[in-house]
Amino acid sequence: MGACAPILLTTMSKPTAKTKEIIMKPSIYQLFLVLGILLVAGCAELAKHAETIKPNAELTATRLANINFDQADLVFDLAIENQNPIAINVARLDYDLKIEDQALLSGVTAQGLQIKPVSTSTVQLPVTLKFDDLRKLPGEIWQQDHFTYQLDSAFVVDLPVIGPYTIPVSKKGELPVPKLPVIRIANIQLKSLSLLTAELVAQVEIENPNVFDLGFSDFDYRLNVNQQPWGQGSINKSSRIPKKSKGMIEVPVKLNVASLGQTAYRLLSARETLEYQLTGGMTLDSDFEMFRNYKMPLDIQGKANIL
Repeated sequence: MGACAPILLTTMSKPTAKTKEIIMKPSIYQLFLVLGILLVAGCAELAKHAETIKPNAELTATRLANINFDQADLVFDLAIENQNPIAINVARLDYDLKIEDQALLSGVTAQGLQIKPVSTSTVQLPVTLKFDDLRKLPGEIWQQDHFTYQLDSAFVVDLPVIGPYTIPVSKKGELPVPKLPVIRIANIQLKSLSLLTAELVAQVEIENPNVFDLGFSDFDYRLNVNQQPWGQGSINKSSRIPKKSKGMIEVPVKLNVASLGQTAYRLLSARETLEYQLTGGMTLDSDFEMFRNYKMPLDIQGKANIL
């Protein structure tokens, strides 16, 4: 105790200017040291908290909005979850679409989107896949019955403290390759012939190359043979062609031979091969949900024999 008394007395005695200077210097150093420790500790705590505010994103659904022989319209539903008590901004949404591992489409969307605090928002990403672009890809993609696609997308969000942050989302899937039916006149059957009239039936063959059934209805036609009009009309009867199969539509034709002249009579009686042009249109349908009521135009040419 005796050794501590002089120190206690000296400390409690009125300090001189020299003593103040000696005492103040360590205090400033200590203050900066304490502030530095607090700052480092605060940054560490803030960084630890920042890990908990990073949002999550996932692809919740893929929808085929429309498909025909020209294009397929896909819609990807991307959900992004914000766990923060404040709103966050989505700077952009980048995406790349690959077909059979080959790059086809890329783009940027969803600019300026804001996600509300403690909520989940869904961003719809529409992508139109044109089949003409698909045909240009190397390989035999268009000859396949199906093709695989892969969507690689990334949300870029602005987060407090962290700044720009990227959230990747990917999706793989498969789509059928819709192919136009192959249509031709297989033959023309002569039912009756006189100097005034002729009755014929054109056998229109329809080949369905798809992996799904096709239905046909509302068949409107105009038939020219050897550059002369032979008839026109409409067939409302519907028919169905199974996948990878062929079907037949009978088109009745009644000719006024007298008005067509001797050339037509000679062609019919001699059973010569005829050149035809079949124009008009029909309605296609299928069991494939997104491929229904497609109005298909007709303009085909070829040669047919008279039976």
